[in-house]
Amino acid sequence: MKKVRIVIGSPVQGDELWDRERELRAIWGALGTSSVLLTAPRRFGKTSLMLKLVDDPRDGWQAFYLDVEGYGRPEDFIAEIATTLLRERRFARLKSNVQHILGRIIDRIGELGYGELKITLREQLAPNWREKGQELIGLLKGLNTKTILIVDELPLFLNQMAKQNDGLAREFLSWLRSLRQTPDLHDQIRWVIGGSIGIEKVLRRIGAGTKEINDLERIHVREFSEDEAREFIKALLRSAGVQRIPKKTLDKFLQVIGIPIPFFIQILVRETLNEMERQNKRTISEEMIERAYEEGVLAAYNRTYFEHYYERLREYYTPESANVAKALLTEIAHRDSITRKELWDLFQAQMQGQGSEDDFSSLLSDLENDFYITFDQDRRNFRFATKVLRDWWWRYHSLGGRI
Repeated sequence: MKKVRIVIGSPVQGDELWDRERELRAIWGALGTSSVLLTAPRRFGKTSLMLKLVDDPRDGWQAFYLDVEGYGRPEDFIAEIATTLLRERRFARLKSNVQHILGRIIDRIGELGYGELKITLREQLAPNWREKGQELIGLLKGLNTKTILIVDELPLFLNQMAKQNDGLAREFLSWLRSLRQTPDLHDQIRWVIGGSIGIEKVLRRIGAGTKEINDLERIHVREFSEDEAREFIKALLRSAGVQRIPKKTLDKFLQVIGIPIPFFIQILVRETLNEMERQNKRTISEEMIERAYEEGVLAAYNRTYFEHYYERLREYYTPESANVAKALLTEIAHRDSITRKELWDLFQAQMQGQGSEDDFSSLLSDLENDFYITFDQDRRNFRFATKVLRDWWWRYHSLGGRI
């Protein structure tokens, strides 16, 4: 069995990426003919998958990874591409070609460093980011390999841009689509665009249509199957020195954690190992796992792992829709599941009878696309997307918020 460590807080790379062959096959299959929109909640392993494409590309391919979450201007995006290409050492002429496009500022890499270079480049690129960006990306079609440009957290980047200028965000998105559609670039360059919030909400905010992303094949990073989760838990425990792992112990882990998401599994395993050490035991009991969940996973000191779900309602929703969303989520947390009609009644109560059906449908879609809730087709009701998120919301954000 492959050894794997508990890694919490940063993407995993190399052999520590556990059993994502299904997603990798889907991504590579899509890249044969189109570019990809890769969606997943935070902590599902999206970035780890992206880095796997960089570290282990198929024959005839190379990949560059761009994290744009902290940015909000087109010139930031182009400067990130420029410095990424400048670091590339496999193609001797690439650096000189980048220098030719960007001018003599590149001569100062040694004295500036890449961080300061980005700042200087942004200032220079602001007036003509479209042309310089297309020239830089065009360099990749001259290489003897196909290229994947991986852009992580594009929706967050667009949302930040939209706070300053909706029109600029629309222009950038249209420019990016035109690059993907340009025939000579499309033959050599594919894009993998990632997001941990639903891009549809951002498109509505900036007044852009879905046509700007309808050329992308959507692939969703899903939770483990139960069999995959059991093997993952066994590997984590054995790497920590626990050898005796009965099936009922593995079943208990899955019962407590709910939907088997690698990140949450790792937190529960870590807290269970801590509990085992506190009790000075050599084996894991079911009671120990329950205590680790209630007093460890959901403890205040682990709150930072989940708090972004609450904070991003303020960041990426309007104040009115954020307040309504919090109230609906609180009611779902208390009731566990709820029908669409019941949610509509609660929505109308919150909106004092003035809410429109379109606004209601858009809000539910946003909460689904942003991975707060999911619709159970069999039971015809809504519930939290994960048990952990529901339990966390109920513990920390449900008081005083019920409708």
